[in-house]
Amino acid sequence: MLSPAPLAEVVAGEVVLDVKFVEGMKLHSLLWPGKLRCVLWRGPHRIDEPMRYSLAQLGFELIILDHGAPVPDLLLDEAALVYCSADDMKHLDLPQAMSGRFGKLVYTIEQSLSGRMASGIAQQAKLRRRIGSAVFNLRHERRLRRALAQADGIHCNGYPAARAYQRLNGNPLRYLDNRMRTPMLARRSEHQIRTRRVLSGAPLRFLWYGALTPESRVLDYLPIACLMAQRGLPFELEIIGSGPLAGRLQDGISALGLGAQMRLLPPQPFDVNLIPRMRQRADIFLSTRRLPTPLSSYVEALGCGLPILGVRNAMWSRLHAASNAGWLVGRGGAGVMLRAIERLHEDRGAVVKASQNAVDFARAHSFETVFAQRMTHLRALVHADD
Repeated sequence: MLSPAPLAEVVAGEVVLDVKFVEGMKLHSLLWPGKLRCVLWRGPHRIDEPMRYSLAQLGFELIILDHGAPVPDLLLDEAALVYCSADDMKHLDLPQAMSGRFGKLVYTIEQSLSGRMASGIAQQAKLRRRIGSAVFNLRHERRLRRALAQADGIHCNGYPAARAYQRLNGNPLRYLDNRMRTPMLARRSEHQIRTRRVLSGAPLRFLWYGALTPESRVLDYLPIACLMAQRGLPFELEIIGSGPLAGRLQDGISALGLGAQMRLLPPQPFDVNLIPRMRQRADIFLSTRRLPTPLSSYVEALGCGLPILGVRNAMWSRLHAASNAGWLVGRGGAGVMLRAIERLHEDRGAVVKASQNAVDFARAHSFETVFAQRMTHLRALVHADD
């Protein structure tokens, strides 16, 4: 595996790695029938959930290279399978490098060209840098498509990437990446409690979590909440996360006098705090995001029994059609979202039905199911089960 995951070297034989990355690698090791090597590159990286590990306790062989260093030929010679991301476009020469070798090559891809272009334009950066990002993606798209076509297989995370690239390759797999393990799914008792509360006419409880960045359009929640308050709609809205817009969001909540209905909370530990909170203290996942990013939060919210009321984008539109677990809203601003919320206040039964559909869909796309599908696909490509 060639991974862009961040690391920090401490002393000889010890490293600092992201906890989620290590847990995922250990699962790869368990489901892969042979030896697993992971290549990481040195560099100035930020680690979200850092933890110190000895190399011996990782459960896989870690190979650390200098920033920008090529993958050693010996590793390619010995590999039955090379698995890496194509999104950063750093390894698009691998089809040629693997030519003549017995190993197979599989790319993962998360963003379509339109998604990468939109993300680059939406980033908080100078105009020159945003234009440069767009130009870079346009120039490299043909090379990316050629590499995906020449690989032995591709794994597409989300609907936009699958639609853009899966026809290029004879062995594609579409998956919905998420952290929602089956035991985390909303319980029947929780669904019954939520149902009684929603049908009683109690204030609808909205929630969103993620990075507080311009790409997520978190400031859009302020006019939506303001309009709900002006219309006299009873509601609660929790925003959970951190990022560069946290200060502006909190200032807006205070300036608009929304403190009684709207709260900004810091990031919560996923398993022990965030998931129980969503299952027990929210009714609807409210999303103003317009970019077609294949966020894991969509399936994770559905797994907690939260149908999604979201602005139309290529990812949520396809997920909505597949799950029937929410509602699409046009890009007309806060007024359009308000009208959708007003309809849900009047039709509480629709919220209850969508909540059940949400859990059913998430169960079919749980972390275990999705991960097993990916590993089964990889083993089949190298005939590991023969």
